[in-house]
Amino acid sequence: MSTPNYKLRKKVSLGARYAALVFWFLVCTVPIATLVMASLKPTALFQTIPQIFSLQGFTLENYHLAIRAGNFMFYLRNSMIISLSALVVVLVVCTPMSYGITRLASVRQKNILVFSVLSTRFLPYVVLAMPMYLFFREIGISGTLVGVIMAHLAMQMPLIVWLMLGFFSGIPIEVEESAVIDGCTPFQTFWKIALPMVLPGLNAAAILALIISYNEFLFAFFLAGRHTQPLTVGITRFVGGVDVGAQYGVVAAYGSLIIVPIVIFALVVNRYIVSGMTQGAVKG
Repeated sequence: MSTPNYKLRKKVSLGARYAALVFWFLVCTVPIATLVMASLKPTALFQTIPQIFSLQGFTLENYHLAIRAGNFMFYLRNSMIISLSALVVVLVVCTPMSYGITRLASVRQKNILVFSVLSTRFLPYVVLAMPMYLFFREIGISGTLVGVIMAHLAMQMPLIVWLMLGFFSGIPIEVEESAVIDGCTPFQTFWKIALPMVLPGLNAAAILALIISYNEFLFAFFLAGRHTQPLTVGITRFVGGVDVGAQYGVVAAYGSLIIVPIVIFALVVNRYIVSGMTQGAVKG
């Protein structure tokens, strides 16, 4: 008697899962598809969604304007310098910091350090932008790439430390004790034992740090100079103002170009994440 009801519940559950997956797929893909389709249409056709997705009026002029008039490659260079520099520094600093915190013998000291690091994330970034600008101006790095990179470090370090704490905490202490017995120094234990075991987590943290830095706007808007602005600020020149209307087609083309480097990076690094997780499972 209960078999038909069980089968019905199973079908309903399976259908709900597929519906949820389809909904999530649409939520993720429709905005990107709309952006790409809009980039291929003149601004004059931006009246309704059907006009954006129609097969009429395709043009590459928006991309030409985004690359030439928008000086896309100049802003891309600045974005890559800022993002990659911040990524390297934050991983070099936060990885050993996280490892050291997890290996503290005193739980009280560990909790105090963790709270001290994470507490810097409690304030909204807009509250920090003006003090940073005034401080950087006093020490002579306002409007430079160094100033923007330092602001990104202040934004990313608490998050990366928090992420890496979880990965290092998952390493069995017996593994490191065996390495010490075999004659490894504390640095060798970190470099040869602990770090390879958290490599998938390190790759995930690297992706997250690069995405955050690459997409950041507020600090770049406040702290970057005319020659150090990244893509997120460069796109605003097509938004328009009181006298000039927004060039939505060019904005869409600019946005489509902006997401290409970060998507390529995520796809490339994702291979290493899967490979590292597989190796970790085999070693376990």
